[in-house]
Amino acid sequence: MLRLYGAPQGRLAAAVALFAPQWRAEAQWKSRGAETLLAVHADTPTGLKKAAQSLRSSFGADVYGAGDTSLAAAAVQALEAHDRLLACGDAAAGALLESRLEKVPGAEKVYDFGTMSYADAKVGPQIEKRARAKLGGEGDKPDPVRLALARAQAARRVVGTELAVACAERESDHVLVLSTKKGCWLRTVPAADNPGLWLLDMVRRAAAGLPQAEGTGFLPAGQTKQSDPPGRSQSKDPTPKKKHPLRVLLAVLVLLALAAFGAAWYLTGGDLAALPQRLKTLHLPEWVTLWQAHEPKPGARLI
Repeated sequence: MLRLYGAPQGRLAAAVALFAPQWRAEAQWKSRGAETLLAVHADTPTGLKKAAQSLRSSFGADVYGAGDTSLAAAAVQALEAHDRLLACGDAAAGALLESRLEKVPGAEKVYDFGTMSYADAKVGPQIEKRARAKLGGEGDKPDPVRLALARAQAARRVVGTELAVACAERESDHVLVLSTKKGCWLRTVPAADNPGLWLLDMVRRAAAGLPQAEGTGFLPAGQTKQSDPPGRSQSKDPTPKKKHPLRVLLAVLVLLALAAFGAAWYLTGGDLAALPQRLKTLHLPEWVTLWQAHEPKPGARLI
């Protein structure tokens, strides 16, 4: 039995339809929220193995384990296997994680359960102070999503971990934030849709370097001050920078000067002193040769 999280429901039947007839394999699945249990049956061990491999290939990062593996255990295994540590930036995210991680063997090796981050008497205020400073002058009631972003980033830097999480609790949903060195992942989850499991899945994928589930947005480092809604990658649609008109004018003038110099060089064969005489021989219109009336004579001084 394979366990999946975040797999689009519409892909299940299509993935099973890819089974080759000679495998004599079939699959049944049951979904609850974003989690899917997928049982595979085959007449032979070889057919069973190939069917399981086909499903793993179809769903990739959505497969988090097999048998009785829980999503919390899979997240801890990913953190341990890739030598990643996890910190928490606020009590809201801590409440989502800790009840699920406290019974997982080895979880204390990769997660501090708040004792060295948001719940610590010294570190917690440092995280909050740094987060508030990042928000600048937003007052006592900043936007909850921006505050969660700032807290996750502050926790990662203050505690010194590779990953940090935070959560913005709103009336009907939660905005989950996962901070990494390259930027922040965000996902909006209805309050009734098990946001704690979604947060564990985000941690699992990030720790293992796997793609996040569809619908999870990303804010690259340096753009995390934006308050755009999560769920859409900001790296694909950056705000175009306005071109300064003076810079454009200077660029045009430089190009015109280079073009004039190139034309003069071509007409004189490289002898620019012969340019006036060369222009006379071309019989150009008066407006082009008007400057010749003011052509400096030998010994004249330019004022």
